[in-house]
Amino acid sequence: MFAAGERPAGAAVIKLSNNFLLGCCIEAMGEAFALARKYEVAPEVLYDVLTEGLFAAPAYKVYGRLIADETYEPAGFAAHLGLKDATLVLAAGEAARVPLPSANTLRDRLLSAIAHGDGDKDWSVMAREQARASGLE
Repeated sequence: MFAAGERPAGAAVIKLSNNFLLGCCIEAMGEAFALARKYEVAPEVLYDVLTEGLFAAPAYKVYGRLIADETYEPAGFAAHLGLKDATLVLAAGEAARVPLPSANTLRDRLLSAIAHGDGDKDWSVMAREQARASGLE
């Protein structure tokens, strides 16, 4: 159990901050996998380097595997739910006067995935959006 401070909003901001950081991690992995693919490096190679080195953490292992295998269904956390949280994070940042430029990127990537009909897929489908933007799909 973690103490989130005296204000009730603290618990909500902890949940949103956690999802925000995870979403940014997934979005950045999408960029890294697209770059590797453009250089004809197999996604499996980058996955192994990431998850056996500096990023040997469950988030990178789970979501990196989904991205490497391009397996976005079934959704563990749907893109449309990620967009809801990204929007809430941006609103919280605005209310507290905290700039969150990465949250804008996260929101835009999720919004694009949803616009392409992937709203019910796992939010790691952001990697597909990066692949599209990179001319890979």
